[in-house]
Amino acid sequence: MLGVYADLPWSYAAGAGIALAAAHQLRGAGPPPRPARGVTGRYLLLAMAYGAVVFVPASLLVAHRYPQWATLQYGDGVPLARLAAAELALTAAGFLVTRLLLAAGRTRWAASQVIFGCLVMCVAVVHGPDGDGWKRFLSRDRAAFADFPEFQTVADAGAIAGHAAVFLTSGLAVTLYLTGAVTLGVLGLIMGVLHQFGLTDAGADGPGPLRAAFAAAVTGAGVAAVAALVSLLVHGVGWVAAAAVAPVLLVAVAARGAYATVLIDDLALPADHPTDE
Repeated sequence: MLGVYADLPWSYAAGAGIALAAAHQLRGAGPPPRPARGVTGRYLLLAMAYGAVVFVPASLLVAHRYPQWATLQYGDGVPLARLAAAELALTAAGFLVTRLLLAAGRTRWAASQVIFGCLVMCVAVVHGPDGDGWKRFLSRDRAAFADFPEFQTVADAGAIAGHAAVFLTSGLAVTLYLTGAVTLGVLGLIMGVLHQFGLTDAGADGPGPLRAAFAAAVTGAGVAAVAALVSLLVHGVGWVAAAAVAPVLLVAVAARGAYATVLIDDLALPADHPTDE
């Protein structure tokens, strides 16, 4: 839906997100008490149904109708069957890895699967393979990308805004608005319902749907901002900057007491086992 480079990490993050939303239900897969037989399979089936019925068709629709945009102007066509298989495989992988982490009591690392999956997706959009990801994203095809205004002075901002406005009012953009509303809306509904049912089953005093959605939105905005900063660092210093920033981000997200812990507490997800580390 956001192009080949972004749809693959989206698939992983979506599978991980569905597993994380069902953390209370799946956490019992580890030490007793264990959930009823087949619980994991039911939630995995739900994640795969989201991928097969909602996300993959939306992704293939955009890739088929706008192949140059979907490949960031690198190709004229997309192998749709391979793309669909890769997206479904990544959805399953995201779910299963997160489920295993939850069963092992590593909720912080489970939450990190979603956060870092979204970060990779945002970096793919903002930076892309060559640093011009956002320019390619705002260009419908190869010709539009070739005509993208160069930014030399502040006066060039108007031309860039005009280029963006043309894209944002194009048929491609309308398609993205519609498919985005469906894919995000359905994913949000699935995760919201699973989260609320999990809180009820666990007897946990957690946030309502609106507050949980707000926490997700804040996390998404933060991830997008970090992706933009990473892109700026890579532009200024090179990919060595990304290598230097990676461990910092890992600590900032996954370390005990870091962002993943705050998010887990805010959403009333199961805490890490005390014997984890």
